[in-house]
Amino acid sequence: MEYLADLIIVSFNTRKYLNECLQSIKEQTPLNREIRVLVVDNCSVDGSVEMIKANRWVQGIYNQKNRGYGAACNQGIRSGNGKYIFLLNSDTRVTSGWLQPLIKTLESTEVAVVGPRLVNPEGYLVGVGVVGANSKPVLRGWGEPDEPDRYSEYCECLSVGGACMGIKRELLPELGYFDEHYFHYFEETDYCYNARYHGYKVIYCPASKVIHRVYGSCQNMRILNDYFSKSREYFQKKWKEFLNDETVYGRTFVGDVAGSE
Repeated sequence: MEYLADLIIVSFNTRKYLNECLQSIKEQTPLNREIRVLVVDNCSVDGSVEMIKANRWVQGIYNQKNRGYGAACNQGIRSGNGKYIFLLNSDTRVTSGWLQPLIKTLESTEVAVVGPRLVNPEGYLVGVGVVGANSKPVLRGWGEPDEPDRYSEYCECLSVGGACMGIKRELLPELGYFDEHYFHYFEETDYCYNARYHGYKVIYCPASKVIHRVYGSCQNMRILNDYFSKSREYFQKKWKEFLNDETVYGRTFVGDVAGSE
């Protein structure tokens, strides 16, 4: 039986942050039979598994090896049946009223992907949509103060941040799942490009705010840089022709959600 939404969190050795993420969901989300919370653990050895099991309202999937972010997301997606799917990093915390604006945005038939306003714990923006053209993406607002008049309009984007993004189950047969060639980085960008390639919109939703502790899930920059380089190389080969599309994104979205609270 289909229900409203799956909230899926992928975790690898982030027990402290994962616990904060789960508690924020419990406090800020109206949990009921229509919303299901699932954690996919990529073989953590820091006590995360025991902590997940202690939260009986959370369903867990426990991998015997680190399968990477995209593959773990797909495990969570396939295990659920929610109409809407929200993928969260384990180093995020949701805020009051975060979920409903995202769902309302996804109710538009034009929209395949939605992302909230991402803010770091220090109060600076770390995700308000990527705009520009495929060949010349522009990351908006990074490091700017989280002030009400900054990036306050719904916006059609190239892509949104993967720390929290919403997608539709009904589009999986057409768009597919996350590309598992990406172990870490570019999974969300790839999905957003794929959605736009198929004629759908990717929307930044300022009415929803999620706190993201950037690099909280991994602080080894050498490993992160290696993942980034490999993923970027694969992404550029995969989307070589589409990257030449010079259509500019960054327009205010005037669909059903415009002016929503």
